[in-house]
Amino acid sequence: MSLQPLIIEKTYQTSLESVWKALTDKDQMKEWYFELQEFKPEVGFEFQFYGGSDDRKFLHMCTITEVEFLAKLSYTWRYKDYPGQSIVTFELFKESKNKTRLKLTHTGLESFPQDIENFAIDNFRTGWNFILGESLPNYVETATVSKSISIKASAQSVWNILLHPNNQWGQAFGEGAFIETDWQKGSPVIWKDIEGNIGANGIVMVNNINDYLQVGFYDEVNPPQGTPLGSYVEKFKITENEANECILHIEAGLLSKKDVSFHSQMWDKALEIMKTLSEKK
Repeated sequence: MSLQPLIIEKTYQTSLESVWKALTDKDQMKEWYFELQEFKPEVGFEFQFYGGSDDRKFLHMCTITEVEFLAKLSYTWRYKDYPGQSIVTFELFKESKNKTRLKLTHTGLESFPQDIENFAIDNFRTGWNFILGESLPNYVETATVSKSISIKASAQSVWNILLHPNNQWGQAFGEGAFIETDWQKGSPVIWKDIEGNIGANGIVMVNNINDYLQVGFYDEVNPPQGTPLGSYVEKFKITENEANECILHIEAGLLSKKDVSFHSQMWDKALEIMKTLSEKK
């Protein structure tokens, strides 16, 4: 029996480079694909992973057959102790600077035992549509958390609370979270947990007293010297109205879409703490 190949195409609002890295970096792959012990985008490299339904898992055994940097990745796909072998191919096309089209082609599905539901073409179609239509875009596409809160206090009072997160609003991001910085422009900003482990590492980009603060962060918590800042930035803006109230606005991002809800909840909590403390003063 011969079947037409399974072909699925999706377009993502992100750069081609970010999609390629998601396809080839094992630490990123586990966030949206499968948990791999090791992966290298090299012809001949063999890798394995478990997948299947909740009640039945299969060991997938794969070998990379073709690699074109930023353009194409192919590997064989078979199951331990079962006959048959298929080939999975990812092709990337740059639509614009921040728009990438991915084409998946999965051939040879008819070679698997057709009396096993997990090997049915419809099961593969459902699985790939979820992986490429939900899981991958939620990882590679980004969004920003943007929130405001009204505070019955002066800009100076709000600013003072903003610059003192330790044992205060910093707790919204983890019990015992504290920051090391002097808040001067160009100074390091290092968040640590209760055990002293670094959770985030950045630089003060702008510090306009009682008005605006901007902090950029590195992609790594221990970046080598000379590493440029990443895409994640936190911005804080304070404005006053005629009723002697302040509006504190925060903007945090870019974040993977999958992380937005979690971060949004933490910022809600942080803003409420800042409001309570500012109004007490």
